[in-house]
Amino acid sequence: MLKARVAITMLLVVALAGAAGAQVSIGGAQSLYIQPGARPAGMGDCYVAVAEDASAVSWNPAGLGFLEAQYNLTLMHTQLVPDWDDVYYEYAAYAQRVEGLGTIGASVIYLTYGKQVATNPDSPDPIGEFSSYEVIPSVAYGTTIGENLAVGLNLKFVYVDLAPAQFTQDQQKGAGSTFAADFGVLYRMMGDRLRVGATIQHVGPKIAYIDEEQSDPLPRNLKLGVAYRVLENEMNHLLVCVEYNKSMVIVEDIGDPTIGVILDVGAEYRYYDLFALRGGYVYDEDGEVKDFAFGMGFKIRNWALDVANVPQAEGLKRPFRFSLTATF
Repeated sequence: MLKARVAITMLLVVALAGAAGAQVSIGGAQSLYIQPGARPAGMGDCYVAVAEDASAVSWNPAGLGFLEAQYNLTLMHTQLVPDWDDVYYEYAAYAQRVEGLGTIGASVIYLTYGKQVATNPDSPDPIGEFSSYEVIPSVAYGTTIGENLAVGLNLKFVYVDLAPAQFTQDQQKGAGSTFAADFGVLYRMMGDRLRVGATIQHVGPKIAYIDEEQSDPLPRNLKLGVAYRVLENEMNHLLVCVEYNKSMVIVEDIGDPTIGVILDVGAEYRYYDLFALRGGYVYDEDGEVKDFAFGMGFKIRNWALDVANVPQAEGLKRPFRFSLTATF
């Protein structure tokens, strides 16, 4: 029998991800609810039409087609539950442009629920410890069609390990795996001052852990976004964006196809491409998240360090996200 912390942790992870709360009880692979990158987080997770670094692998693979740098690497860390040091999320993505072919990319997500304690069904005495985690590697490709249109595809493998067999009631390993795909498109206008992007994420089979009949759908969703560079000169850069995020998961038990709509707006001001200030607003009615996001960034030559403070449901602490990006 597992200590209740594993279930509580999973619910907190989704709440702290800023995802639609209505999806908490129906979606599998909780790490897919979390959006990678401190820069997007500082803009209220408004990035599907921006997607201009290696994190485009996960945000909108079509953005890979417009990457100008030959090589791009981004890393992110966030402690999801501020009071629990062993519950955290790691993200790494790499993109490389190949002349005449397009841009290829890869990413890996690692989410740990921390140390769990197994107890005897007849007493609260601990009988062992184990760790629960998720890992999701992916490969992506993006290319341009003409001068201003890009398309992309991201293929991912999803593995979730919740508990070893000796600590489950059915004496079966509490783990599951599946695969999924993201499809993206990005169109730029006005000399790349205006971008319109769309992506369908996490399209794939359900994931089951012990009982196949109790499998959970992946958090499939549709994102539509617009980004506009209001100001663009050597000294000042001002970007604004708006994004619509709609869940495509249907609650079969109640036949409700209208679950989880999130609206995000964001802005970024950069000074001489050295320092950036960011702000955004997340409106998530179902997840009870209606608050501002804040962030900033520093860039020295080919290296950029970004930090963001993101909103949560009422009563939950606001965690920070940290990213490091290298461009060559």
